Amino acid sequence: DGFANPTLSQLSEVLAGKFRSRYDKLEIVDCRFPYEYEGGHIEGAVNLNTKEELEKYFFVNISTGTRTVVIFHCEFSAHRGPRMALHLRSKDRELNSENYPSLYFPEIYIVEGGYRKFYEEYGHFCVPQDYIEMSDAKFTHECEVLMNR
Repeated sequence: DGFANPTLSQLSEVLAGKFRSRYDKLEIVDCRFPYEYEGGHIEGAVNLNTKEELEKYFFVNISTGTRTVVIFHCEFSAHRGPRMALHLRSKDRELNSENYPSLYFPEIYIVEGGYRKFYEEYGHFCVPQDYIEMSDAKFTHECEVLMNR
């Protein structure tokens, strides 16, 4: 399954409510490590950075009939975000194997350029209005631990 990549401008329009009539629920999934998320994230985003957290969040209490848009990102939207989006789609396909092609979450997107680019252009949508890189020297040990789990 390929995923569309909304531009940063399109994401800002979604956050401003422009397309609100097209969905019931918006889930922004920040796949960065907790120290990155706590240092600044898109307002309303949930921090899920393991497959187990993702499954628990989306598949424990599924509300069928809800049009949910799920937007993933990580720092650059190059590895962690796409990997988690693919996992959500794979698990969704598995759970709906008898109802193919039905899905609980058919609308999955990956933010073009990730949090880094979004923060540069639309930082006013971020809380706090800041950005901590994955490779920040203050979090070297934490990064190594999280990368190896």
